[in-house]
Amino acid sequence: QSFSESLRIRKELLGKSHRDVAVILYNIATIHLERGEEDEAMKCYKETLRLEREALGDDHPDVVMTYQHIAQVYQQRGELRESLVHFQEALRIQCRHSVSNERSRAQTLNSIANIYLQMGNAALATESMCEAVRLYRIEGDDESELALSGFHMYGFSILLPECAACA
Repeated sequence: QSFSESLRIRKELLGKSHRDVAVILYNIATIHLERGEEDEAMKCYKETLRLEREALGDDHPDVVMTYQHIAQVYQQRGELRESLVHFQEALRIQCRHSVSNERSRAQTLNSIANIYLQMGNAALATESMCEAVRLYRIEGDDESELALSGFHMYGFSILLPECAACA
């Protein structure tokens, strides 16, 4: 309720295409997603993305999270190809900007690996996951945070021995 009122006020004061309107809309989308209202969340995330791209440009780092949330909604719906497209776009933007750290790129690659695994493509899942692990190690982070469909890397290598290379 208060977010909706804030959205209305910001649209009046700043205009419908202002960056601050996109921020409020993003928060509303996240609330819808947390409530399990995927259709409403998707509608708000897509509008957020449109506003962000209009206000900031297509390749601005701030649009990455919106792409990732759209991808997550598609993944929850089982629309894996659409999910993959949006995660890959997020990764493309992350790779273009030096402000993007390796850990963020690794987390996006982890999500991409999970999509490939759900699609039944172990080879591409392994490739994405190996790159995610490599990036985590560059940052000096513990790659045990990375997981494929609930498996940590060791469990994944036991389940699919052909994927042991990245474990």
